[in-house]
Amino acid sequence: MHIGAKIRTLRKEKKITQEDLAEYLHISSQAVSKWETGASSPDIDMLPKLAICFGTSLDNLLDFDQSKLDAAIEQLLVESGRGGNDPARSEAYLKKALEKYPNNDLLLTCILEDMQEQNGDGSRCAEIIETGERILGCTKDDSNRIDVYRVLAETYHRMGEQAMAELYLEKIPGVHFLYYEIAAAIKSGKERIQNVEKTEDLCIDKLICMLWMRREEAKTADETAAIDEQAKELFDCFKRFPIYQKITEIMEGLWNDGTIMEIYQ
Repeated sequence: MHIGAKIRTLRKEKKITQEDLAEYLHISSQAVSKWETGASSPDIDMLPKLAICFGTSLDNLLDFDQSKLDAAIEQLLVESGRGGNDPARSEAYLKKALEKYPNNDLLLTCILEDMQEQNGDGSRCAEIIETGERILGCTKDDSNRIDVYRVLAETYHRMGEQAMAELYLEKIPGVHFLYYEIAAAIKSGKERIQNVEKTEDLCIDKLICMLWMRREEAKTADETAAIDEQAKELFDCFKRFPIYQKITEIMEGLWNDGTIMEIYQ
């Protein structure tokens, strides 16, 4: 249903004439008639006034269906090939989709992730910051906002702009408990194991990276050797679980290559 038809439906439900609506909006009745026939559309600044007049929301006025939008976006993500081996293709596809759904924070977030995958040489830092700021300007999702703060803090740090990095760092709340950690503690059986695995999966790379940071601050060769031994024991422990074997082997390779901190780039 186009906006004019929606206005006509709501007007009739409220038993308001075109003349009454025109008087309320301080416009001509001919303008209202043109809206309802589809000959023209109301200016954007008229929409809140129309919603108030009809006692409805802007979403209803615009005939907005969130479930349909979510389904359309999910289909676009599938078609983009996200998560495959071609983040450049995914990025290009989603940028095209953004023309139809401007400022959709899910599309923007996926584009941001694709940019990060292609930022090995640091050449896309400026684009990442611009996209991150754009997401912050439109998202209503607090968890999404916090993740963008993380991306911006890490990107500014990589660029050597420490003051900006710390500015975004301070926006990130400290987290004392993970949902999955608490869920594992209070659930039982299959659900407990599922939440244990989710917690472990989130923590493996963090534990390893924290060990590496300790290693970088080690003062003696003995301290360094002790930390290397701790890391080896951690790798050996997690490699015993088939579900974690692949990610653990990847992390171990990054440790041995000295490139483990690339996770934060």
